[in-house]
Amino acid sequence: MSRGFRSFILLTLVSLIAFSGRPRDLHSQGGGSASLSGLLGAMNSFETFRANILINGSLSGTLSYKKPGNIHVKFSDGREISANGRYLYFYSPERGVTGKQDLKGSSSGINGLLSGYQETTIGKTIKLKSNSKRYSEITISVDARNLPKSIRMVSSGSDNATEISFSNVSTGLGLSASLFNYQPPTSSIIVENPLNQKE
Repeated sequence: MSRGFRSFILLTLVSLIAFSGRPRDLHSQGGGSASLSGLLGAMNSFETFRANILINGSLSGTLSYKKPGNIHVKFSDGREISANGRYLYFYSPERGVTGKQDLKGSSSGINGLLSGYQETTIGKTIKLKSNSKRYSEITISVDARNLPKSIRMVSSGSDNATEISFSNVSTGLGLSASLFNYQPPTSSIIVENPLNQKE
């Protein structure tokens, strides 16, 4: 798996955590935890969510979310990411490969991604920092409605960052459950738990 696509997948996981309001094992710093809980609680009040996304200013797509924990992202280049709370799928038509990641009981799953970070909140911006994680800093910015505006991740040991921005955000949509019951193309190769693999 390419490093860039791995970043896109992890950004999707962060989005899923934010929308479903389930970050765990965060260690607050300077009283930020209460503010974080309030923001996540507000986001968790939305049953459905859809937005246009832009990654690093170039790759566009549409993100759809339905409570609890269902997410689907369709990119402009044909790649797809879909999660139903149990499994995360990500499909690359260029490589003909579908990754299938178990989201439960895995340190690379939803809970493991954000565990061990120090958290601070300034206004509508949440910063998560760690000296030992794959990403040394994760910044989540939300708007006046507590809907996400951007998520930025900085790789440890470098200045390399991946950023996803959100626009045309809509809530309360009638999203079909079939959108999140992803079925990989029969011609694709299935790779189990690729996020558990070392770089």
